[in-house]
Formats: sequence, C-alpha cells, structure tokens
Amino acid sequence: MLVRVVNRVGGFGMSFLGLRMARDLGMSLTSVGLVLALFGLCTMPSRILGGVLTTRLGARSTIVVGLLACAAAQLIIAFGSNIPAVIAGVLTLGLAYEIIEPATQALVVETVPGAKQASTFALLWSSIAVAGVVSGVLVAPLAPWGVSALFVADALSSLLAAAVAARLLPSTTSAVASPPWRSALTRRLIVWTGIGTLYAVLVMVIVFMLPLAVEVAGWSPVVTGWLLAVAAAAAIGAQRLVARWEERLRPATMLVIGHVVLAAGLALWATGELGFLVLGAVLEGASGAFCLGTYQAVAGRMAQPGLAAAVMTVFGLSWGVAAVIAPAVGTALLALGSGILWLSCAATSLALAALHASAGVQRRPSGAQSAGRRSSDR
Repeated sequence: MLVRVVNRVGGFGMSFLGLRMARDLGMSLTSVGLVLALFGLCTMPSRILGGVLTTRLGARSTIVVGLLACAAAQLIIAFGSNIPAVIAGVLTLGLAYEIIEPATQALVVETVPGAKQASTFALLWSSIAVAGVVSGVLVAPLAPWGVSALFVADALSSLLAAAVAARLLPSTTSAVASPPWRSALTRRLIVWTGIGTLYAVLVMVIVFMLPLAVEVAGWSPVVTGWLLAVAAAAAIGAQRLVARWEERLRPATMLVIGHVVLAAGLALWATGELGFLVLGAVLEGASGAFCLGTYQAVAGRMAQPGLAAAVMTVFGLSWGVAAVIAPAVGTALLALGSGILWLSCAATSLALAALHASAGVQRRPSGAQSAGRRSSDR
C-alpha cells in the first residue's frame, strides 16, 4: 500500500494527457481522442503482462518493472518536443500502465478474508487518494511551469515508488493452478467483467475529460487540481462508511449507493459553476469508495486458491476496454458541451444503479436461514 501511495503523490499525469496534446501541441479534440483510445488499447496487453509476470516472478519484481517502465514513458511525454515523440510516450505509458495492478490486487485477494475485501480494496484506493490530495495540491505550484512539469513529477514519484517496492516487498511467488488462465475464465467472471466495464468507462471518461471540461467551462488547470484533491479527500471519508457497512449490506446495495451518489455529483458538474464543481467532486470521490472496492471484491471472491492474479487480470481488462472507449465517447460528448457530457454520464450511472438494484431484489435471500448470507454473496 505504501508503494502505491508514494507513486500516487505524483500521479496526476494521467489526467493531463489530453491537455498536454491539445494545448501544448495544438492537436484537435478528434486527434486527442484517437491517441487516448490507442493508449487504452495498449493497457490491455499491459494488464495481461502484469498477470503473467505476477504468476511467474511474484509481486515485487512485477511492481518494480511496471513502475520503472511508467517512469521512462512519463519522461518521454514530458520532454518530447513534437507530436510523434509525445504520442510515442503516451503509447509506451499505456503498455506499462497496468503492469502493477494484478500484483497489487492479487495480494489483497490472497491475504484478506472475503467479507473484508470490499473495505480493503476501498482502503487501498483511499490510501492512494491520500496521496492524491497532495498530488492535487502540487498541481497549483507546478502548473506555471507547464503541463510537462507534471509528468516530470509523476516520473520521479514512480522511481521513488519502485525503490520502496524493491526495499520493502518480499521476494515471493504464489502457487498457481495449472493452467491458471483457463481455470479463471468462468462464465460468472466474464459477465461480471462486462458489467464492470460499463462502470470503468464512466471512470475513464472522468479521468480523461475532466481537465478539458474544466477548461471549456472557463477555469484554469489549477481548478482541476483542486477538484482532484477534493475528490480524493472525500474518498478517504467514504472508505470508513464502506468498512462499517460492508458486512451488513449486500454488494448490490453498496453499488446502488455508489452509483446514485456518482450520478448526483456528475449532474452538479453539468452546471459548470465553481461551487457545484467542488460539491460534485465530493460526491464523485465518495462514490469511488463504494463502487471500486465492491466491484473488485465481488470479482476477487470468484478466485479459487492460486488463481487470484489470473482472475484479477481478467476482470481488470475491463479498464483497458474502457480506456479505449472512453476517449472517443468523451470527446464526442464534450464537443456538444460539458453539460451534455456530464448529464450523459449521470444517466449511465443511474442505469447501472437500477441494474444492481434489480439484481439485488432477484437474489434477495428469503427466510431466517438465509439472513447470514446477505453480505457474503451477490
């Protein structure tokens, strides 16, 4: 967890990829959307590579390799003096970006009881969000130096995190079933990954489009930094609610809460007013604690012993698919106006809330004998 926190202190580069290409290099929104979609496409083999390395080399080596590769790509983006160089850096970052995820998530699945995995995943992301608060604040002093300075800071944080991982993480590999990938590909996991992809698209639209939408609304990149900080702080507080409620509420109920809160925050963003942008950031950050942790915990409970890395790799591909879809969808909607962008995302979040509410009703246990199973299965 410390490794991810250190890395996240400088982890604002991802949100400013679009701004680096659009404002610094003069690329059109259409071209930016295409490059970001290619970035997302590259994250899928990156995730698979991370899963393979985790099962063969162990978490420590995988995390170190992934962080070093990210640092190299971020420096290319920062110092690239022309469009081809920066695009090469963006695509290299995509190929490195997801390598550490299977290792991180497999550690949670293998070491935490199922009933506590939602709050543990939420704690992981909330801990990263603690660093995100610092990250968002750092945007303000770094912004006058240009967007490139943000990527230099991001690269430095990746290098520092790699050093922490090499020093503190144990050098072990997990026992894996043979063959792990075929055993992990159950119908239930595939369906859940499809549902998770819809949520991931929403998140990636926010990640890619927020800086551009803030600028379209007439605010400076500094405002984006503060919104990211506010959202991160809200995630910290919401994680405590997840930890308190996860053994009493069904996963479907947690997801309904998260999606309704997210829809409300996005609707506030549609106004473009500064006060509503801040309040919306509070709700958007809080929603992540409910949704991210629960989606991953449900996937993690599908892993048989030794299959955690494989299962989380498969489920994690939802983020790669989303990173391909989100730029095209986001730029097309943003071209119609930031209000249309955020209201469309809010409507999608409400649709997902309705889906989980329906699933919760259909799977509701009946009778006293079923009461104890409410929080352990979807």
